[in-house]
Amino acid sequence: MPFNKRKKGLSPSTSSMLAAGEGDQVDFKKVPDGVGQEDLVAFANSDTGGQILVGVVEETVDGAQIGSVRGCDVSDGAILQITNKAVTCIPPVSIEITIENLGEKPILVISIPSSSTKPHCTSRGVYNRRDGSRNRPLHPSELLRIFLDTEARAFAERFEAAADRISNDLTTLEQSLDKSIKYMGDQLGWAESQMYDTESSLDEILRRSRDLEDATDNITERIRTLFRQDKRDDPIRNRELAKLANELVKAIDGHEEFLEKVKSGGELEVKKSADLSPELTEEDGAKALKMATDYIRRREEKKSYEVFCEAPKACEEAELEAFCAIVGEGGEVIDGLKDRAKEAKGVLSHEGVCESKERRGPDKLPVRTWLDLLTGKTPKKGADDEAH
Repeated sequence: MPFNKRKKGLSPSTSSMLAAGEGDQVDFKKVPDGVGQEDLVAFANSDTGGQILVGVVEETVDGAQIGSVRGCDVSDGAILQITNKAVTCIPPVSIEITIENLGEKPILVISIPSSSTKPHCTSRGVYNRRDGSRNRPLHPSELLRIFLDTEARAFAERFEAAADRISNDLTTLEQSLDKSIKYMGDQLGWAESQMYDTESSLDEILRRSRDLEDATDNITERIRTLFRQDKRDDPIRNRELAKLANELVKAIDGHEEFLEKVKSGGELEVKKSADLSPELTEEDGAKALKMATDYIRRREEKKSYEVFCEAPKACEEAELEAFCAIVGEGGEVIDGLKDRAKEAKGVLSHEGVCESKERRGPDKLPVRTWLDLLTGKTPKKGADDEAH
């Protein structure tokens, strides 16, 4: 609240106010003590504001009320007293104090603008405003209108400030978006070119993969051909052949008609199959079928063998002689054979008939070896064993 303006004489506006007398915008006070908070808030709550001339009295000249300069205390203490009254209003009232007519009778000119933060009240809670040449209390409806106007004005100011900020933010955002879109366009162009390069690279990789696959197939086929030409054992082929034979055994066992045909000595045929392993040929398929049927026949043949045990003293002489005759037919030395046979625990038979040279045991062992097994002796390989 500045009050450092000083003038030697009276300003034109002050002279005009003196000549016009008190009114809506002018009030006269004889001494600084005469200026109260009610005077300050009255002008601050008005639509136009006003001035208080301190050191002036009202006189009647030719029937008109005018202001007459008498002078007053314009010291810093007097000015501070008025300023303290202004700042203790609620909310504080803004004022400007000027000292005029220093050459003769100095006066104080207090300017109070219409407040943007009205309504104001005194420290005792009194609301009033200027009405003509006097101050009057504010009516509740007037007070409400002032509140609403002030809040609306404050809201409008805040809204305008916010709108300005939003507008600035939108402008900044628009510029940022323009830059981002341009950057994305540049990046998309680069990415598109890279995509074409990548697509070409993928095509090249696929082409080379196909070439490699063809070359691998060729190498595999060549290796298989070499194995066949040299009649070498191909471990992969042997594994696949054994696997196929096992599958065929299971398939035949699961089909009663096929099983009976194999058991009776019949032959099965292999039809061309798309499921055949690439390691095997059609000939291998036929071979696997033969392996399967041979296995089934051997398995079924074993089921017809049996061993019957009898104590040596229970064997009749005719039985022992028959057994020795059969062994002799196999080329064995029969001297002392009867005595050794008496030590045997049993005799091997096939379908109720003692085995002869023409029908060997399930593991293709000669009769002599079976005799050793039955007596508990460990068989030794001989020339006859090696042949089988």
